Amino acid sequence: MAEAIIVDIAGEIIAKLVPQALERVGKLWGVKHELELLRDIVSTLRAIRQIHVWLEKLKNAFYDAQDVVEEINIEAMRGELRGHNEMVKEVRTFFSSSNQFAFKLKISYNVEAVREKIKAINASRSFHLAEQSEKREETHSFIREADILGRDDDKKIVMEFILDSNMKEHVSILPIFGIGGLGKTALAQFIYNDEMISKNFNLKMWVCVSNDFDVKKIVKNIIACAKKKETKDFSMEQL
Repeated sequence: MAEAIIVDIAGEIIAKLVPQALERVGKLWGVKHELELLRDIVSTLRAIRQIHVWLEKLKNAFYDAQDVVEEINIEAMRGELRGHNEMVKEVRTFFSSSNQFAFKLKISYNVEAVREKIKAINASRSFHLAEQSEKREETHSFIREADILGRDDDKKIVMEFILDSNMKEHVSILPIFGIGGLGKTALAQFIYNDEMISKNFNLKMWVCVSNDFDVKKIVKNIIACAKKKETKDFSMEQL
């Protein structure tokens, strides 16, 4: 619940701090730079919303940020009202030069306080969490079918596509996509090792494309799989 609230509030804050709003409101009160910093750090924090340890703190900090942005917008609308109706005494008094200066100081202080609070929450995560490595492990085609559970329906759908007689004369690509840990590689291994696939395809090759995308290395691996032996250090043209 707290996560959903944070996502909603962060979205509202960022939406209200679009460049046009920053130009209009920021220049009016002289706090454009502070608001830009606030928008940037809220955007950054929204990206780590899945970290539940700080959700409650983030929720409160985002509420504070939302209050500041709302206050600035309200004062901006009052300023526009003053421009349309100079006869409204209360508005004219409120927007005296002394009150404008006081409001600018107040907003600058509030924005800075919220920004520092969110920065502190963001910084604290580095002391409690180890960043997940983005390095992708090399995969292979070997798998124990006993380890695959509940993927029979998915396998059937993919197998029907691969073994479709209308597809034999064409080079087809069937992507399997989804979030990490969903079992995409396991499903591909499950299908690759199926007996029907081996009967229908004389040549099968399993090639892993890692984060370090090297076309030459990929081509060499494909040829090595096809020839069942290691390729020499050929150039791309020779390959």
